[in-house]
Amino acid sequence: GIGLAMQAQEGPPRRIGILGLGCGTLAAYGRPGDTLRIYEINPLVIDIARTEFTYLRDTPARVEIALGDGRLVLESEPSQQFDLLVMDAFSGDSVPVHLITREAFGTYFRHLKPGGILAVNVTNTYLDLRPVMERAAAAFGKVAMVYDYTPEDADFLCFGCSWTLIMDGATAAAHPGLQRDGRVLRQERAFRTWTDDFSNMLGILR
Repeated sequence: GIGLAMQAQEGPPRRIGILGLGCGTLAAYGRPGDTLRIYEINPLVIDIARTEFTYLRDTPARVEIALGDGRLVLESEPSQQFDLLVMDAFSGDSVPVHLITREAFGTYFRHLKPGGILAVNVTNTYLDLRPVMERAAAAFGKVAMVYDYTPEDADFLCFGCSWTLIMDGATAAAHPGLQRDGRVLRQERAFRTWTDDFSNMLGILR
């Protein structure tokens, strides 16, 4: 999913926002002329990414790091006009709900340029975040597509993952490659849009 989103935004320079640094692996997608603006709340994660891993050093893209809660920093910034905004903060046991409310998505879409894509890593052992993504996309008249990757049994280096890409319908139609391996999320059951005032973890337990 994330690879397809990167391919859809062809031709550098691209401006890419990343919420959640981890060890910096997404920097490997950077190309000459690109700018990667990374939002990370934990300064220790930034230190580890710089000292124990080489992704940030090796990428040919320009790297900017904004320290702080990704949503709060984005709310305080003028529109960054991202071609792609990536959220990679939900694979742990503790899900930061404030990052996936309707109000939060409104902030993310404000920072995308026309035709931009929001990519969310929804990989989680215990929670199914797809209904949250579908309702958030519908609230803004956008399309949400999910991509599931399952490695071969003999592949011990890769783990399965799921990504959701959220975009305008025109953007999805303009990039047939996005539709090849993904499927459009539909509302399959009654599910209330999450907001800053309402969320329900029990409703997304696997």
